[in-house]
Amino acid sequence: MPDLVDAFDLPFQEAVDFFRQKARVPTSHWTDVWRIAHSHAFMVAGAASDALLADFQASIAKALEQGTTLAEFRRDFDTIVEKHGWSYNGAPGWRARIIYETNLSTAYSAGRYAQQTTPEALKVFPYWEYVHSGSPHPRVQHLAWNGLTLRADDPFWASHYPPNGWHCGCRVRPVSRAGLGRMGKSGPDEAPEIETRPWRNPKTGEVHRVPVGIDPGFDYNPGLAWKKGAKYLPVTLDDADHPGGADRTPAEDVNAEPAVATPGQLASFMAHPRGEIGLGRIAAELQDALNLATDVVRLSAQSLRKERHEHPDMTEADYAALPGVLEHPDLTALQKDGRALLLKRLPGELRRGDAVAHLAIVKATREGDKAYLVSAYRARLTSVRQKLRRGKVLTGEAKEWER
Repeated sequence: MPDLVDAFDLPFQEAVDFFRQKARVPTSHWTDVWRIAHSHAFMVAGAASDALLADFQASIAKALEQGTTLAEFRRDFDTIVEKHGWSYNGAPGWRARIIYETNLSTAYSAGRYAQQTTPEALKVFPYWEYVHSGSPHPRVQHLAWNGLTLRADDPFWASHYPPNGWHCGCRVRPVSRAGLGRMGKSGPDEAPEIETRPWRNPKTGEVHRVPVGIDPGFDYNPGLAWKKGAKYLPVTLDDADHPGGADRTPAEDVNAEPAVATPGQLASFMAHPRGEIGLGRIAAELQDALNLATDVVRLSAQSLRKERHEHPDMTEADYAALPGVLEHPDLTALQKDGRALLLKRLPGELRRGDAVAHLAIVKATREGDKAYLVSAYRARLTSVRQKLRRGKVLTGEAKEWER
């Protein structure tokens, strides 16, 4: 098994272009630049000087463009540290390797994604296979994904396109229709359900939901974030390669009944909102009270941007909890303006300050064919009581909120 750093073979232009467009961002902690922001920002954890960052960036660029080795970068690292008098965490050899590997692996990932998503490539290779690195000490989940072959436009790749952690050497191999047959498959595999676990940011205390098997901060696709920028859309294939247009991005057709977004799709939508998604489902009693022909509640990009401005205390973990608020509220009420109010007590891991519940407001369109989440925030008990005095409780007990 070759070492991970030996797997960075001859440089190619897409990887170089990805790295060259990054802006330098001074930081004090490795989480200061988070997830998809890495696709447009160059950082070295704890490097707060632009001059220091510039020297590191030049050394990494040299490695990408000229194929310089880890040993050469370690010599550069020692020179740069001495020049700037930089005090850093960790042993020098380990720290240099982290900087070198992480930057090169994400650049190569973004470059491969750019190559694999050209119209010409997708026409010939409409499927992608997850390929494990072959490490003698594999991550169990990465090894379990080995051989998983999905459509190139499957939402799974928005959060699981490698690298999926520190020192991850996994990759994605493009597969043709003939190649799929040679693998003994009559069609692509079914994407596994994405399970998440809570992870607390050691600097801010903020709780994130991280997919199982992926290191915190790696649950994004470097090439997708770079290629699509603010749009951050999944790749799509031609209609001829996508019978019936099924399973396309949930923001694609605002008139069609949307499927409820997976956690990965919701995370991608939150990162760079566009169009709208199916956020979750409401119970039949509430659907009837709102005279709705659908039980799916949509979230539009416009509403999400407005809510983030008005309620900046809502974290990714709070938004990830909203489908549960819609589907399993502790209380629902109908307000005088005809909108529905849904309440769900905050779970222990999300409690902070004096907020006691997630409060969501759902509005039906005049025709009753669509429902939208128009507001969601962390509510204090006084706010909850005020809201309940102005509405009619449909399910749950208002007295439970008097305590």
